[in-house]
Amino acid sequence: MKPAVLALLALLPVPAFAGFECKADRQCGGGTCEPYPGGPFVIEQTGDTWAVKSGEQVWQAFDAGHIDDSGELVLVMPPQGGMSGMISIFPEGQFLFTAHAAGPMAISGEGACVATGG
Repeated sequence: MKPAVLALLALLPVPAFAGFECKADRQCGGGTCEPYPGGPFVIEQTGDTWAVKSGEQVWQAFDAGHIDDSGELVLVMPPQGGMSGMISIFPEGQFLFTAHAAGPMAISGEGACVATGG
């Protein structure tokens, strides 16, 4: 390719991907709530899907859309790594998550997010 064409291609905009870093303040399960002991959830758009990372664990999530035009971003994590779940991020930065492990076990949590990209 000619250098002039390569220079023009380099000037084309690339799509900006969204991202969030979310800190859960507490988690609830089995009828009790306690402070969340883990680190942040790093949530990054990876094209058509989202990567949800917490510690060494990474889950693939899918954008389920926005509910009632409220601006709530809903991400669904289908069964993988022994669990499934859902994450909601609200425009004001609130963060809710629900995780379902194998069997009738569910953990929910809440906290806040900050945007990290796009």
